[in-house]
Amino acid sequence: MSALAATSLFNAADESTPGHYPPSQTAFLLLDFHSMFVGMANGPTAIRLVEVAAKMRTWAKEQGIQVIHCLMDTDSTPFPTCKDASMFASIVTALKSNGGEEPAELLQGGGDDITFTRRAGYVSALRSPGLEEFLKKKGIKSLVLAGLSTSGCVLRTAVTASDAEYVVSVISDACADQSQDVHDMMVGAVIKSRAYVTTGAEFQEGFTKCHAGK
Repeated sequence: MSALAATSLFNAADESTPGHYPPSQTAFLLLDFHSMFVGMANGPTAIRLVEVAAKMRTWAKEQGIQVIHCLMDTDSTPFPTCKDASMFASIVTALKSNGGEEPAELLQGGGDDITFTRRAGYVSALRSPGLEEFLKKKGIKSLVLAGLSTSGCVLRTAVTASDAEYVVSVISDACADQSQDVHDMMVGAVIKSRAYVTTGAEFQEGFTKCHAGK
């Protein structure tokens, strides 16, 4: 990220950027980090993205940023009008039998993390019952996203969150897809039209400097 891009991303005077919002108005969302999905990610990228997401979570908790785990409800069934309902039903069955849990690295230390689940067939995490009410009650305005897959839950959550008037940032190296080419296209050309795209290290550095001493 260039110095100019970093400056525009963390501009405390600009309410359209994540730098405008203090930790108390920021949330870090871990999207669909079911171990089965992690295993399906593209090769060694899977190991790296969990490491980056875990470091982001630790940092967020140190900053006082709310950490939210957003998962699929493994006890749900797809809604009647869902396209490819049988596919979603199969995914839920597989998650429930083997792979529905999150990697241990994303759960260590406990704390005030909170988890929301959504019905099978819904892709955006904002369709999780109670999530938006929780965000509004906490006064959260800025969402930082990491998860699986880049072209699925990450993209759809970024778009719906942007439409819901949240400032959205996507941590590019804490997201993955089965295809690296698809991931690269999503973060390089598609998602950045609705959200800020940055690496975990860049976001941590810029945010910390922006709010130092406040």
